[in-house]
Amino acid sequence: MRKKKMEKMIYKNPNYSIEDRVNDLIKRMTLEEKVMQLCGQLPSSFVKDGKIDYKRLKVIAKCGYGRITQYSLVGLTDIKRIRSFSNEIQKVFVNETRLNIPVILQSECLSGYPSEGGTIFPAMINLAASWAPKLVEDMAKIIGKECKDVGINTVMSPVVDISRDPRWGRCYETFGEDVYLTTQMGINYVKAIQNEGVSCIAKHFLGYAETQGGLNTAVTRVNNRELYEVFATPFEALDKVANVDGMMASYSEIDGLPVGCNKVIINDLLRKTMNFKGLLTSDGAAIWKIYDYFKLAKTYEEAGLLAKKAGLDTEIPIGGAYKYLGNFVKNNQLDEQLIDESVKRVLAIKFKLGLFENPYIKENVINIEKVQEKRNLSEIIAEESIVLLENKDNILPLTKNRKIALIGPHADNKRYPIAGYTYPAYIEMLKSLKKNVKKDVSFNGIIDEEQKDEDTQSFNSIYSILNEYDWKKLDDEIHILDEIGAVSLKESLEKYYQIDYIKGCTLIGKDYDEIEESYNLAMKNDVIVVALGGNCGWVNVTSGEGKDRCKLNLPGIQEKLLEKLQMTNKPIVLVLYGGVYVIPSMKNIQAILYVGLPGPYSGNVISNIISGKVNPSGKLPISIPRSVGQIPIYYNHKVGSGYYSNGDEVMQTIFSGGYIDESYRPLYPFGFGLSYTKFLIDDINIKDKSIKTGEDIVISCTVKNIGKIEGKEVVQIYYYFKDAYVIRPNRQLIAFKKISLKPNEEINIIFEINTKQLGYYNEDMEFVVEPGRANIMVGNSSENIIFKEEINLVGEKINILGNRIYSAKIKV
Repeated sequence: MRKKKMEKMIYKNPNYSIEDRVNDLIKRMTLEEKVMQLCGQLPSSFVKDGKIDYKRLKVIAKCGYGRITQYSLVGLTDIKRIRSFSNEIQKVFVNETRLNIPVILQSECLSGYPSEGGTIFPAMINLAASWAPKLVEDMAKIIGKECKDVGINTVMSPVVDISRDPRWGRCYETFGEDVYLTTQMGINYVKAIQNEGVSCIAKHFLGYAETQGGLNTAVTRVNNRELYEVFATPFEALDKVANVDGMMASYSEIDGLPVGCNKVIINDLLRKTMNFKGLLTSDGAAIWKIYDYFKLAKTYEEAGLLAKKAGLDTEIPIGGAYKYLGNFVKNNQLDEQLIDESVKRVLAIKFKLGLFENPYIKENVINIEKVQEKRNLSEIIAEESIVLLENKDNILPLTKNRKIALIGPHADNKRYPIAGYTYPAYIEMLKSLKKNVKKDVSFNGIIDEEQKDEDTQSFNSIYSILNEYDWKKLDDEIHILDEIGAVSLKESLEKYYQIDYIKGCTLIGKDYDEIEESYNLAMKNDVIVVALGGNCGWVNVTSGEGKDRCKLNLPGIQEKLLEKLQMTNKPIVLVLYGGVYVIPSMKNIQAILYVGLPGPYSGNVISNIISGKVNPSGKLPISIPRSVGQIPIYYNHKVGSGYYSNGDEVMQTIFSGGYIDESYRPLYPFGFGLSYTKFLIDDINIKDKSIKTGEDIVISCTVKNIGKIEGKEVVQIYYYFKDAYVIRPNRQLIAFKKISLKPNEEINIIFEINTKQLGYYNEDMEFVVEPGRANIMVGNSSENIIFKEEINLVGEKINILGNRIYSAKIKV
């Protein structure tokens, strides 16, 4: 009898398809149960002082729930606690709700699982600077395993925004300015994490980084061609190639509407043009912003109605508006079918993750046996991401007998090299919230969302999760960094050289007391290594969410410190952390290492590069401007735009005039990076100069290390289509390959690039590959092009919408 009853409950039977199980379950759900699947909740609603308040949890869970977000904060200082809580929470949802639907436990995991026991990796911009998608895959695999081990089954990552304005504080979260590079990195990230049984939510759809003035959540002024060709392409690739489970709608406004309630972006572009079937969630408090920031609704609840009608599936971090959607259905203001469509997407992910069969984790098995291997990978990523921008007279690597003055706020700091959305960044945020210093915190989900009903808590109260033991542990941040093996530049550099150290100045302060002393110390040494730049997070930082800049100057009085050191006439090795900074004068600066946010183990990496133990191999994933007035500046600007294009610099200058007070070329171009050795890219050959539309362009070349030490080079392939009747980018990256070569070693590489990778909107807004002439360019940066040859695409125009290819095939 029981067996017969179970067979009727299709949704509980794993032998049925996900579609069948979803359809069966939704038929059994009340309207209120459906609505609650579209809502997020914060763990602070039922976790207080390190304990679960079961009475409150049962009230919250009475009709089920979609997801608990920012869940990693439950285990911020205690990995055993989060594992235990994961099972206890699921037990309530599985055993004490009418339909036994498990809940999704969701977290930010961009640079690693962000709590005790999680490996901290370099920022995404560093991953992009490595030009090594395999490293992204290796990293994401670890993140997926660590998340699953503690019960987290959804991560709000990766960020695949195309970031072309270094003033924006979240550039570090992205893979930079290029569509193709971002796409390759994003595909590898999503595949690796989802292969571990954890869902990804790619963000931020759409155009979030392209905001006016570089300001977070400001208007995005982008035309329809660029919306799809540039900004939507990585998201579409993550869907079609990596089967990403979800996407996050950005805060930003496009053509008068925030994305969260923009039918043109959600319904027309995402659902119809891109044919995305997965989940679209709000960003944190984005629906509140529709009401309170953008003033488009009279009430918070009405903002939820606008978002739901536009096609936004779920609301996070809390369901403060969406939990009232049932009222609009009852009042005939909302079609219940719109609710059902979204609920189906939520349930499909839960079934795909196997939560109905296996909602619990094994608490006694903690995956810590490979801690050192994980840290080694973090160090390898940092190593491959460091970009050598200058090396005059081959000052680097420094010989062993050099006496070094090590100066700067970054030189002996273990926190500054670590990105935001990490364990240390959360510690700083929560400590600030506990002190009620909310003005210092720029996390967009932190707003006054306190509701009258007791089952909803705002992000402002999330610090209440922690108990006395937690706060005592968090107060000793230095010990936490020591526990994870973080190493400062000073600590590591002392292993190689005789060091005299002084901070010189603080990161953002105005205290000049040590500047003169820094000068005197520098005069006693042979070389100055000065470690400058910014940091990242939410509190007392120079970049991060809501931490945007209108200048590209070094923070605080760091420029004054550098100017004083330049007066010594000693050779300077400049190590630049954080975002993009403009250096007013290059006087005596012999070498520049752009290191970004390379993570807790970067002290070893940078020291190894300075000493020559490691050969730098990073390439810029962004263009570095000469001044803030050049922004926006990116390599693949359109022909005729006034910038340098395809070598026709004279004609560009005649027509645009250029700047009267500055070059219009970047200081350092996209794809640029020096090495301690030299490479020869030779024997470049295009197999056929006439290629049928829809078929492959085949390019081969040899790369030889003609220097004296082992090193890594990135071969970059660029493309420009000449015969379009719409203006096209002067060049666009279509393939690349990073290779390692010993001295005198030579390797042959074959690139196979299908023309379906090269589509664009023509004059009739058809997304096509058309016959015509094109240039193929090969080089090791976007400006250092060593080979250019014209090819012809022949045959018929083919419409490739829904039939695109996103990646080249490469054989070595």
